[in-house]
Amino acid sequence: MENEEKYIKEQFGRQNPFRVPDGYFDQLTERVMAQLPSDATEIKLEVPQTKSRFVALRPWLYAAACFSAVAILGLTYHFRQVPEAQPMTAEAVTVPVVDNSYVDEAADYAMLDNVEIYALLAEN
Repeated sequence: MENEEKYIKEQFGRQNPFRVPDGYFDQLTERVMAQLPSDATEIKLEVPQTKSRFVALRPWLYAAACFSAVAILGLTYHFRQVPEAQPMTAEAVTVPVVDNSYVDEAADYAMLDNVEIYALLAEN
């Protein structure tokens, strides 16, 4: 970087090669004001009036998406409702049959006899 700066200074010197003409800034405001239109109605900004189809249909697409979301949520809620619970009657209650064979297998596995099992149950 220093070599590049040194090379530039050797080639062009330290002086600024750009010069401003004498009196340039003295009359600059008058020249700029002369180029501006005198009436504000002369300024015309061109705004494109055409819209793409997507931009023109965007509000309708948003409305359709909202309607679809509400319809899907409503249908989901409607079909997933749990039916009302029926009151329990004595005839409707069934008692499951308990198979005690697993208790015997567990006792054999733990090598406990009946006396030890009764003692363990009595502690609780």
